[in-house]
Amino acid sequence: MANEIGNYIFEDIYNLQGEEAGLKALYFQNEFYTFKELGSFVDYLAGKFLELGIKKGDHVALLGMNSINWIASFFALTKIGAISTLLNFISRHNELVRSITFTDCKFIVYGKYVAEAKDPDDLSKLLKDCKIGESHSFSIKPKDLNPREILLAGPYPHIESAYPREEESKRTSYIVFTTGTTAEPKGVMLSEYGLLNNIYHNLYKLDGPKTKSCMCLLPLFHCFGLLIATGFLAYRKTVYLNEMSDPVDVFNDFRRHKVGFYASVGIIFDKLARTPFFWILGKKRFTHCIVGGGFTSEKEFKFLERKYGKGKFLNGYGQSEASPLISLVMPDSPASKQRESVGIPMDDLEIKTFDAASKLVQDPTVPGEILVKGYNVCNGYYKLPVTKQPIDEQGYLHTGDLGYIDKDGYLVLTGRCKDIIIRKGENISAKEVEKAFEPYKEFTSVRVMGFPSLTDGETVIAVVELPKKPLHFHESHYIQELHKVLPSLKIPSHIVYFPSFPLAANGKLDERTLREWVEDKLNRIVDPKLYKEIRRIQKNLRK
Repeated sequence: MANEIGNYIFEDIYNLQGEEAGLKALYFQNEFYTFKELGSFVDYLAGKFLELGIKKGDHVALLGMNSINWIASFFALTKIGAISTLLNFISRHNELVRSITFTDCKFIVYGKYVAEAKDPDDLSKLLKDCKIGESHSFSIKPKDLNPREILLAGPYPHIESAYPREEESKRTSYIVFTTGTTAEPKGVMLSEYGLLNNIYHNLYKLDGPKTKSCMCLLPLFHCFGLLIATGFLAYRKTVYLNEMSDPVDVFNDFRRHKVGFYASVGIIFDKLARTPFFWILGKKRFTHCIVGGGFTSEKEFKFLERKYGKGKFLNGYGQSEASPLISLVMPDSPASKQRESVGIPMDDLEIKTFDAASKLVQDPTVPGEILVKGYNVCNGYYKLPVTKQPIDEQGYLHTGDLGYIDKDGYLVLTGRCKDIIIRKGENISAKEVEKAFEPYKEFTSVRVMGFPSLTDGETVIAVVELPKKPLHFHESHYIQELHKVLPSLKIPSHIVYFPSFPLAANGKLDERTLREWVEDKLNRIVDPKLYKEIRRIQKNLRK
């Protein structure tokens, strides 16, 4: 690939000519749609959105489960110059109201979503609470918008893009919210330029001659799902979509279609592998499995390797602020690198590390906070002040992740900046304490956290996932055993267990919810008056 970064726009994906226009682009609910049909459907929706009164620069909420209607609406809104706020279809009513009002949305384009499934009146309440008139809403539900019927009634006039490629595709064209697994979600401003350069500049490495299609089992409202769907479309491959609302439906899609490439999160691959008769699918069906969000543990990775076959999992690393890809394990990467690293950094990105003590940018081979500069970096957080932006004055995105690039050029993660626990003035790595729990096979996952302490500054708390709790869980036994491998300062004050950990919509650990669960348990373990004072300190620390 050339080092020159192109000024790509989404229309480059579907506005194809000649034989390419007749290639299969999308498969959804037993229907195939060609690139030509996708482009025509986008033009139809763009015309409808213009009739609705959506203008260049307007903010529009896009809410719904995965579907051809959703992705065509996303392309159409971008084409007419609107800025889409991509909403999580499993969000609660109040969360949706917050996201829509915070991003100043004047219109809402909606499909099926969980809050309305629970309460049929939720949409009318949502419009009222967000002060959006019914005339500024547009349904993309299957019963209201049948793509096959619309295409048969065509053709439709071609709608020109509001922003020609020469007119800065780096502008913000959509906003996604961080998952909020460790803090309050933030609206990340992203561009066609960032996403499509991430695709055209890097995903060609996955484009083998046998790769004809990919099954995307990721939510499209999240930028990794969007990257996979648009990425394989960009290379003229067929993308199989699933609503992601029914586990049985997900399994049936796996069973019916031999697509070779599959993209999902570790938890989906794990659940599939544990279903009855999974062995019928056969390891040969899976060429490669692209994993977003990584694995919850090395134990999970080894389990999936046994089920799917070694060398088939491509673990990616990134974040919403990076459009989202920063590095990826490639099919020809050594097995050791697949387990110990998060792959090779994407082409033409500048990777550095940052030393918090000296405040200096370092060579990436020196451990520190990972910094990224390049085409994939977002335009910042919507409506937040400069002091809360993730990009510094030199243009580096501060990822909040600790790591380094090894001698072979692979990126190795060692933890998160927030995972450093300061106890009695000493820095303690949460990852190091977690590693000490590896001999205990009864724990399927372990998370070590720091909590405010009246005497130590912070105290170490271990949280374990224990699906099959023994009759007597002896916390003191494990603490005594940990004394054999860890210095006293690093020994957890308490070991808190849960039968399962909470997960966010993208399959990652929802650390914010887990922390709330732990706080609730600690309130019962520790003297309530003392813990009330601890929580007061913690609240002040968060300000």
